[in-house]
Parts: sequence; C-alpha cells; structure tokens
Amino acid sequence: MNIDGRTEIYGIIGWPLGHTRSPALHNAAFGRMGMNAAYVPMPVAPGELRAAVEGVRALGIKGLNVTVPHKVEVAQYLDRVEGVAAELGAVNVIVNRDGELVGHNTDVEGFRLSMEKSGAKVEGAEVAVLGAGGAARSVIRALIDAGAGGIHLFNRTLSKAEETADALGGADAGIDVRAFSDAEVDTTIADCSIIINATSAGLRADEEPPINPALIRRGQLVVDLIYEPWKTRLLEASETAGATTANGYGMLVFQAFEAFRLWTGHTPPLDAMWEAGLREGLNG
Repeated sequence: MNIDGRTEIYGIIGWPLGHTRSPALHNAAFGRMGMNAAYVPMPVAPGELRAAVEGVRALGIKGLNVTVPHKVEVAQYLDRVEGVAAELGAVNVIVNRDGELVGHNTDVEGFRLSMEKSGAKVEGAEVAVLGAGGAARSVIRALIDAGAGGIHLFNRTLSKAEETADALGGADAGIDVRAFSDAEVDTTIADCSIIINATSAGLRADEEPPINPALIRRGQLVVDLIYEPWKTRLLEASETAGATTANGYGMLVFQAFEAFRLWTGHTPPLDAMWEAGLREGLNG
C-alpha cells in the first residue's frame, strides 16, 4: 500500500479496538480495486467522542465505521442521520460529504444477511436478545424485518431495555418486543429458539458468559456478535449443551460491504473482504 498526498483515509472509532478486523476487510477491497485509499483503526475513549467527530471534518477523513460503545451517542454530533439509522438512533457508518457528516446504519442489513447465510429460521421464532445498545437495536430491527414471532429483550438496566422495546416494538412494528432485566433470564429464555448476545461481554477471555450456560439447551441457535475471540465462552458452552452456534463475523463482513458502497459508490469484492478477515484472524 502506497500512501501519498492524495490517499483517501477511512477508519473505525470505538473503545477498545484491539479486536477489530475491519482494516483487513477494507484495505483488501481497496487493494483489489486499485483505489488510492487506506483504512485505519482510531481508538476513541468514552468522553472523547465529540472531539473525535470534529476531527473527522477538520482532517478530511472520508468515512468512518462506529463501534461500541459509541453507536448511539455519536448521532448527536453529526449534521444529519439518514434512513434506518435515524429510526433506530444507532449509527455505525459516517459519510463525510464535502464537510457534512451524515450518519447511516448498515448493521441491520449486515445482520440480516449473516442470518440468511447461516440458514437460520427466524420467521415465527421466539428470540432472546441480550443487551439494549446500538447493536441490539439493529439486531431487533433485522429480526422484525425477518418476521420473528416475538423478541425477549434482556438488559442489566431494565429501564434501558424498556426504552428500546417501546421504540422498536408494538402495533406499528407488528411484533411484541418485551423488556426484561437480567435477573429474569432464568425463567424466560427457555421459551426462545434463538439467543443473540449483543453486548460486549466476552471480548475479554476472563469474562463470564452473559448468561448462565446451564440455561442453554439442545436445538437452540446461539449467536454471539463478538468475533474476536472467534469462539467466546458463551459459544463454547452452547456447543457443549448441543446448541447450534454462530459468531459475528458474517455480520461484520456484510455491514462492511454496505459501508464501502456508501463511502465510495463502488461495489467491493465480497470474496476478498471475507478472506482477508479470516487471514487476519489466523495471523493475529
């Protein structure tokens, strides 16, 4: 990769970022397409988000991905938020249009495509979603679009789960999104055929799984949006229990594919992105 005065810069902001494979995906696509562009990780600690967004405009950065914990807060610092991102209040892509910063959400489509690729049967299913942040909002919207039968939303802070459930569920959505505290997982999760971890619990190897593994049963599908480590303790325990499992790598690649198109107007090579991310994991 040659960097010069005409190189367009893209990147990702979040905290922490040591686990991200996004640079591998996008730089592979730029290279395959012969584009003079580079994608870099930009760690932004909580409390520094506003200054970081202002820096995007000042430095002429062409576009960013946004990951945890900034997906909800970042919307208030942008000039505009469009499409499903405005509906959800969750942004994972920023496009710099000649100094105007516009927020988008490609996580919804990324998750939908990842579930489709895995062969998951979402239509009519009762689904448990762990977490109520930006990633969870995107997951819930994708589940609604796919025709899930009902969604059980669990969060440490019940009021946050209730806020998310009220915003996304109800008659307009055509689906019941019910909010629960983490303390209620034991009595309700057995009714769900799909369990999705949309929290950051599991990024560190020494963390306990977000739910008691004893609650998982054969026949369930357990999805963890984390992909680094490739197999979290939640997924390991789920496999031991006889459940089918999937991590968040598919969602990562498909949302990146859509983000690339928003930034550049070009369709990137999906195969190059997919393989580059896998190689990055092996090399890491």
